[in-house]
Amino acid sequence: MEDIARECGVTKMTVSRVLAGRDGVKQSTREKVMETATRLNYEINALAQSFSSNRSGFVGIATPFDGLLGSSYFKDAVNGFRRVLDDTVFSFSLFDTNSESFNDGEKLGKLYRQRRADALLLLAVHTSDRFLETLEQLRIPIVVVGERVDHPNVCSVSCRDRHGMHQVCDHLFKLGHHRIAFVEGPRDFSTASRRKEGFVQSCLEKGLEIPDSYFQQGHYNTRGGREAGRILLRQNPRPTAIIAANDAMAYGVYESAREIGLRIPQDISIVGFDNETAAADMFPPLTTVHQPVSEMGEEAARILLDAITNDSLPTGQKVLDVSLIIRESTAPPSA
Repeated sequence: MEDIARECGVTKMTVSRVLAGRDGVKQSTREKVMETATRLNYEINALAQSFSSNRSGFVGIATPFDGLLGSSYFKDAVNGFRRVLDDTVFSFSLFDTNSESFNDGEKLGKLYRQRRADALLLLAVHTSDRFLETLEQLRIPIVVVGERVDHPNVCSVSCRDRHGMHQVCDHLFKLGHHRIAFVEGPRDFSTASRRKEGFVQSCLEKGLEIPDSYFQQGHYNTRGGREAGRILLRQNPRPTAIIAANDAMAYGVYESAREIGLRIPQDISIVGFDNETAAADMFPPLTTVHQPVSEMGEEAARILLDAITNDSLPTGQKVLDVSLIIRESTAPPSA
């Protein structure tokens, strides 16, 4: 840092502020310092910095390993999160929210102290998860991605789920569908609740009465979607379209339709939500709602880095737009 300061004709404190990403430095000076640092192959000693700043240099990603780890949703969120961290001195570590140490308040406090993270990004959080209250008490900067929770001191980044479901319903209404069934997600996920609310509200606005038997639980996974689809496709009258609250359940509905020889979309239209990579590769390609998971990860990273820099706790809700992706799994109902 002394070498950089000498070459740039500035103080060591100015160099420190630039490399730490802090404000209060002119843009021309900032650019000169960064150019010199790159030319001199300067690398921050992360261990020394953590001692001097009382920080670990790690931002944790907490998620249930069973079911989500390795999924398209996890990959997209983490890729967005990492893109922001790549330009900083921070790295990230993983925590399993299903582990005993994460769900016992005393053990979670000990885990935080021993394997300290400066902040936490939370993926696939249930509204009933007990560790949220513990994390609030520990005063760790946290951001929940995807969900919205009723904790005033917990920040969230999510998408307009209800609006996305309105877009789906409008699309099916315009095609001529009036018998529309719904495969819902777990009730302790706020995303699942908002998507069901959007569906019900859209149907009410169109004057459609949806029988209770047209609602089935799919647990946000393919097997659940397959089981829900089997029940829905045996209804009399059978629905002409099925909306699944996420893509994984829609894949299961595909399987149940083919089990009884139904063609997609000639005999049954199917819609998902999420726009996973695999959705475009289905046969036929799945109509779905694109939610900007990668962008949500990026936004969460920026919020957490700002909280660490300013030694504050992030609050409030950031909501991003969604868009309907129309593919070949939907068509007008057959006569």
